[in-house]
Amino acid sequence: MSRLRVLFVNPGRHLGGAEQSLLLLVEALRERDIQATVLLFGDGPFAARLVTRNVPVVFLDVATPVRQATRYRARNFASAAWLGARAIPWVARLASLIRRAEPDVIHTNGLKAHMLGGIAGRLARRPVVWHLRDFPPEGFAGSVLKRAARSLPTLVLANSDAVATAIGSGHARPSVQRVYNPVDLDRFSPERSGARIRATLGVAEDAPLIGMVAHLTPWKGHVDFLSIAMTVTASLPTARFLIAGGAIYETAGHTGYADALMRRTVDLGLGGRVLFLGAREDIPDILASLDVLVHCPTAPEPFGRGVAEAMAVGRPVVAARAGGTQEIVEHDVTGVLVTAGDVRGFSTAVLRLLRDPELRERLGLAARLRAESMFQVDAHAQQVIDAYRNLV
Repeated sequence: MSRLRVLFVNPGRHLGGAEQSLLLLVEALRERDIQATVLLFGDGPFAARLVTRNVPVVFLDVATPVRQATRYRARNFASAAWLGARAIPWVARLASLIRRAEPDVIHTNGLKAHMLGGIAGRLARRPVVWHLRDFPPEGFAGSVLKRAARSLPTLVLANSDAVATAIGSGHARPSVQRVYNPVDLDRFSPERSGARIRATLGVAEDAPLIGMVAHLTPWKGHVDFLSIAMTVTASLPTARFLIAGGAIYETAGHTGYADALMRRTVDLGLGGRVLFLGAREDIPDILASLDVLVHCPTAPEPFGRGVAEAMAVGRPVVAARAGGTQEIVEHDVTGVLVTAGDVRGFSTAVLRLLRDPELRERLGLAARLRAESMFQVDAHAQQVIDAYRNLV
């Protein structure tokens, strides 16, 4: 059988959850003698990481208005038509690049990549795989995406059953296959130590430490996390909190968000209790330093990479009962699920875990076992390869 050639199309320039998942997949595919090239909509940290792993990278420097367009901007036909007109030259260039590269499969990773790569792939007459790691946006933009899903991709991969259901089903559309995101289970391991992190942050070994690991975007629920911190502190004054994650999004609505969170922390009287760590490379050690991870998004999470990684490290999680997260966390078995937006419920769950070390240990051990059964990189890569082979 000839060597399979795959061109990945990714719009993000930074290392978000989608990019972390894609990086693990690309590396696993190359180990299986599949030729993988990644096309990016501009240079940045993700490109640098790919280069260090010797992954071929191609750039399509998409115009700033297109690259920075948010899913919320295409609210009606006129705004969508404006964005579409701006994108036409880049679709043509991408189609030309695909014809020259002659990949066997186009694999798109991100909403803008789905649309531009989907159209370009069809123009170049190559099978297109959409890898959906987000819910379709609400309103007009979501309707456009769902309509496009019936004609542009040859196959849709979804990172949870919740996302697969949201994109819809029917006879006049391609197959939708659920493939959970992978986690590097060697790097995210219960063997990791959080001692260095606690020492660096000045957090005592026996002090309760509660964390949130999420990029700085409003829907991740940082404001709710601060409210949870206030409630927990009132009952447990020795508790400390950390937020790990940076601002990776170029789209509207994110400028100044980090500063606003820090001001709110001070206004709530939590200065010195809540530590902002920014973007970090040592997330496994940060997770190992925690007693509890809190994941409290205000909108349904498509998957929940931070939750999956905490489970792999063997840390108990308190997460919102919504979206894909409730597929990977089994309530009171591998973690605790709470209704999204229920600050009191989250606070009660956190205090329950902090006061019961045996429960934390039991949940953490079960979480690791579940991670091993659900997030193996090799199994993830094989599912994707099998999907490719059915297309070519």
